[in-house]
Amino acid sequence: MSASLPTPSAAQISRSADLVQHIIQLINAHQGWLPFDEYMNAALYTPRLGYYSNDGSPFSEFGVKGDFITAPLLSPLFGACVAEQALEVFERIGSNQMLEIGAGTGQLAADVLTHLAKSGVKAQYYILELSATLRAQQQATLADVGFHNIIWLDALPVDFEGLIVGNEVLDAMPVKLVGMKLGDWFERGVVHENGQLKYADRSTTERLPTSDSWQAALRESGATYLSETQHQQAAFIKSLALCLKRGVVLMIDYGFPAKELYHPQRNTGTLMCHIQHVAHDDALYYPGVQDITAHVNFSALKEAGCLEHLFAVGYTNQANFLINTGLLNLLSQIEPEQQRIHANRVSKLLSEAEMGELFKVMAWQKGLGWDENDALLGFERGDRIDSL
Repeated sequence: MSASLPTPSAAQISRSADLVQHIIQLINAHQGWLPFDEYMNAALYTPRLGYYSNDGSPFSEFGVKGDFITAPLLSPLFGACVAEQALEVFERIGSNQMLEIGAGTGQLAADVLTHLAKSGVKAQYYILELSATLRAQQQATLADVGFHNIIWLDALPVDFEGLIVGNEVLDAMPVKLVGMKLGDWFERGVVHENGQLKYADRSTTERLPTSDSWQAALRESGATYLSETQHQQAAFIKSLALCLKRGVVLMIDYGFPAKELYHPQRNTGTLMCHIQHVAHDDALYYPGVQDITAHVNFSALKEAGCLEHLFAVGYTNQANFLINTGLLNLLSQIEPEQQRIHANRVSKLLSEAEMGELFKVMAWQKGLGWDENDALLGFERGDRIDSL
């Protein structure tokens, strides 16, 4: 373990040790080798021990100890922009229903609902949250948000009509680690030795979703290449398509089209961990104490949706989406003495060096019969859907 990474608290170290013992049991149950996606699932979601399933909160606000910060915690204007997109969708489809997947602290929901109320629109807002800890946090955040109806769900609804939204949901879904070394394909998994977790590779029939010519060039070069396959992300989009009767899906996350994600120079993949605002790539470091994520393959998600009649209608970066939905106008309406504080935070949302370019926004529609001229507000300028 790297000495340069933050040291967790004694309580976190103890909880991580318990999780390691659970993971060792999983490894033994898998004949000594656990696929990385199953390790990642255990590290993040094991009840009471996983990163998203224990009593601690991974989310951070300014001046509060945490591991990372999300866009809704930077500025309420982020949620206001999502609300502006929601208003357009509500008007187009004649339904004020909205479903948020994995609502984190509940801050995005609070900001969206506050802006909708200012616009005189009452929404039926659903939240799908499987973590009891996060659900309690969301309920506390939303306790003072009146006017709207808010319902928590344990599973996706049936025949939903409205807008489905998710912010940084896809990147936390477990991925497989697949690569090529000296012309041979391998899959990376986790084993244990003397009570310690370590990586081990084995041959596989799994392949990266790249062209035959790309694979042939890599094989000829003899280089080592490692990346991720995101089967769970694609399966999730299919599940949204099946639950949606009529409406729009909006996902905000960091990622790339396939041709950028599997660039020859990105030869160690995109796996990333966060602990106390330090980003690194050691996914075995104190499991259960740090976040583990992987970038989204938006090309694969476009294809996955099409298989269930969920059609992509927009893809752009976060900066374009926020500007298109009126961020700068919303900023100008803030009291002058507060504008400087908000402007500094908004710059992080828009800056190419921060979140503006890395984060992407993608929209799909189902059952609406739209054509290519029916661009959503957030994608009117800077749409990159042809890059997928």
